[in-house]
Amino acid sequence: MKDIQLPELPQFVEQYLSRDRLVMSLMVIVVTAAGLWVLRRALQTLANRFSRYRLLISGIYPVLRLLTWIGAFAYIVFVVIHPPLNTLLTISASAGLAIGLGSQDLVRNIVAGILILFERPFHVGDMIQVGEHYGEVVNIGLRSVQLRTFDDSVVTFPNSLVQTGSVSNSNTGQLNEMVVVRFVLPASIPIAPIKQIAWESAACSPYVQLDKPITVLVEDHFDFTFLTRFTIKAYVHEIRLERVLASDISERVKTALLDRGIKPDTIGSAKINAGIPSS
Repeated sequence: MKDIQLPELPQFVEQYLSRDRLVMSLMVIVVTAAGLWVLRRALQTLANRFSRYRLLISGIYPVLRLLTWIGAFAYIVFVVIHPPLNTLLTISASAGLAIGLGSQDLVRNIVAGILILFERPFHVGDMIQVGEHYGEVVNIGLRSVQLRTFDDSVVTFPNSLVQTGSVSNSNTGQLNEMVVVRFVLPASIPIAPIKQIAWESAACSPYVQLDKPITVLVEDHFDFTFLTRFTIKAYVHEIRLERVLASDISERVKTALLDRGIKPDTIGSAKINAGIPSS
């Protein structure tokens, strides 16, 4: 079998990397980048205008961006430069070996990014938990995923960490998600009226989605003394308002308890906290 020889560098540059071809390749890259910028702005405008379909529209862009860059790269290689097949295979093998040996982490992140885009364990706009960080997915790239937390910080994770670790998705492409509010009262407090207060506090909130069930759970709890823990589970109609809903329910519960004469100094170890379910 005849060995495939890579042409000498000066000969290869003269034949396949002439000035005209390099200029054409640069133009393809610039046009692709500009087109993606316009596409992203257009999708953002559509997402803001049709908020009901915000997550669906936002989730389209990462896939389109990947396919567009693959198409642009293929056009440059097969149409603009257009080297012979044997040369292309040799260069690809050499480049693949060099990249595999020198940039294993980068390749691992790129492969994980492609898998995330096509397996879709989460979308742009979803609220996910990765390790200690919880927030909205604002970007899914080939190398990393970015979250915006409720402290308005952007946290960046390598795709390999997201792909191999556990990720909790609170809404899975939906605009609504469950919000959990818990509060603890002494065991001597009557249960029925407190359950009614808890349910009404959630049902009267302007941020709750009323076509979803509102549940109040009661369970025994012990913390130096016998207590009763109440858990309110309700759905927020817009995932970005989950903390607002939790705060509103907590405020309504505390106000109602005070109106019934259950004051903080008589509640003892009573406490209220709000959060998102872990699963």
